[in-house]
Amino acid sequence: MNQNYPVSDEALVKAAQRGDREAAAWLYHRHVEKVHRICYRIVLDPSQVQDCVQEVWLKVFRSLDGFRSGRSFAAWLNTVTANTAIDYYRKYVRQRNHHEAHQDYVETSATNERPDETHIHEKIQTALEEISVNQRAAFTLRYFEDMPTTEIARTLGCAEGTVRVHIRRALLALRERLAGKFHQ
Repeated sequence: MNQNYPVSDEALVKAAQRGDREAAAWLYHRHVEKVHRICYRIVLDPSQVQDCVQEVWLKVFRSLDGFRSGRSFAAWLNTVTANTAIDYYRKYVRQRNHHEAHQDYVETSATNERPDETHIHEKIQTALEEISVNQRAAFTLRYFEDMPTTEIARTLGCAEGTVRVHIRRALLALRERLAGKFHQ
């Protein structure tokens, strides 16, 4: 499907609310990559990301009738995605051994990357696993999704000052955890 379909998200939402399955499919295809990226960056367990993405879309389509314009669909979707990924992480992924799943992922993806890139990716992934899920969510939305602090605060349901604290703590923790690791 062409993700640049000329109809706005709002028009697609209205059509989907009336039961138009094709409009719902357009919304899905237009935004699925971003949902996947956010889930991946928060959940961090490649074996769990697809389940989290599916949970996001189930929530979105189940609650689509309650969505009202006044806020953009993309902003609402970001909120649903971030909160679902945080909940998913807390409920499922924390109880599992991230390291084993991550090692399997690195081994299967290592053939597509240069050894240095694999090493760097592994160190960053490990460092991200070690910070709190709230810090990781704020950091991800700011630096990977390029969201402004005000939108992150709305998305995560907290004050802008809290978002700035989460981002600052994430940066400090990542800097500390990554210092010197690339020279080992």
